Amino acid sequence: MKFSEKIIWSCFLVLTFVFSLGSMIMIYQNHQVLFNHTVDQCLSDYHIQIYSLESRLFQDAQRYETEYGKNEDKMLERIEYYLNQFQKASPQQIENYTLLSVDNQKLASNMTTLQQNYASTQYDQTYFIESLEGKQYLFVTSSFHAGKDTFYLSSSYDISSVYQERQRQLQSFLIIALLLLGMAFFILRYVSRYLTRSILKLNEVSKRIAEGQYDERTCIESLDEIGELSHNFDRMAEMNEQKIHQLEQSVIQKEEFMGSFSHEIKTPMTTILGFADLLRTCDMDEETRQKAVQYIYQEGQRLERLSYTLMKLLSLSEEKIDLERVSIHEFVVELQNYYLQQKLSQKLIFHYDSGEVLSHHELLFVLMRNLIDNARKASQDNQNIEISIYYQEHGFLFVVCDHGRGMSQEAIEKATEPFYMEDKSRSRMQGGAGLGLTIVNRILELHHSQLKIESLLHQGTTISFWLEEYHEV
Repeated sequence: MKFSEKIIWSCFLVLTFVFSLGSMIMIYQNHQVLFNHTVDQCLSDYHIQIYSLESRLFQDAQRYETEYGKNEDKMLERIEYYLNQFQKASPQQIENYTLLSVDNQKLASNMTTLQQNYASTQYDQTYFIESLEGKQYLFVTSSFHAGKDTFYLSSSYDISSVYQERQRQLQSFLIIALLLLGMAFFILRYVSRYLTRSILKLNEVSKRIAEGQYDERTCIESLDEIGELSHNFDRMAEMNEQKIHQLEQSVIQKEEFMGSFSHEIKTPMTTILGFADLLRTCDMDEETRQKAVQYIYQEGQRLERLSYTLMKLLSLSEEKIDLERVSIHEFVVELQNYYLQQKLSQKLIFHYDSGEVLSHHELLFVLMRNLIDNARKASQDNQNIEISIYYQEHGFLFVVCDHGRGMSQEAIEKATEPFYMEDKSRSRMQGGAGLGLTIVNRILELHHSQLKIESLLHQGTTISFWLEEYHEV
């Protein structure tokens, strides 16, 4: 069952129960009020009748004491006369009666045989209700005096109208209930559809997202729980889309990486295998043999450097580092000592401000060494390479500037991609594999920083990054 149908039937059943219960209580109360009123009216009329009957018989007894006091038949005639007079004068007051003696003998009656069964002196001063032949009757019996004699008068009142009124109200209730509940059903159907439209939209959008339409959003603007759910759903969908996009880019990068890696491996391996096969199968002079061996040795070294660089890059991909205090002065001195031990064809010029940065010492050294080596490869002999470190905005800006051949805009955009080399032949001659800036970029990601490259062809390149200043905790 759909959620909207659950809402409809739940509300409909609750509404039906409440409406029926309320109506039944109201009908019962109305019936009880009418019943009590009718009973009170009948008893009042009966007592008035008894009082009137006693009053007239008392007067007759005083007036005709000798005549009526000794003649019971005459007295019964007078009683019947008065009862008939009462009935003619006010037919609503008494419908049927039975006159009883003190020994429960029926002296006179206009009741039916069935009704007479309920006329008895044992019901003196009481009333009860019986259903006879599809009608409801109120029976009441009481004694009265006629001179010196005592008689009992049992009367019956037709109160079927009270029960008919209840039946009429029940029928009216059924008709009204069917109309109102029918209207309520259609209203609830409309309201449930209105309330569940947001849920239906969420369902449809989730289906489309599951089918691969990751840019779908609900965009439900409401201030209730459904609106909050929609907002959270859209945020989740957006994050999932970003993750999927990242995964797609990662897959593409890995495919490109493997393609470039295969190409980089294939070239030296082909050279090594070619010269090895030449040495194995051909007779050659010593000079040619030495050249072949030299080629094999050089390409073997390049494979070794490539494998080391790849291992470093892979370790950085999974590494989580703890940042520590690094002294700018001590770091620069270490860099200077490192390059003093090498035969440089370019001149390194250092400019720096004293201070401390929050970094990882070894990774920062690898980073700067890659940047300086790239600047050396791009520079001519005797050109200056400037390494500057100066304070800027609660941190330190690291800058490596050369005046070499520069980079095109395309090269700047692809500089951090694995194995990218603008001039592949020149880079291989210098021992490069196109992974230096890739490693630099990964190290900066671990430092929550990023690389900035500015370059002009034939004028030089400036590469910079920013690191946070170290503060005592």
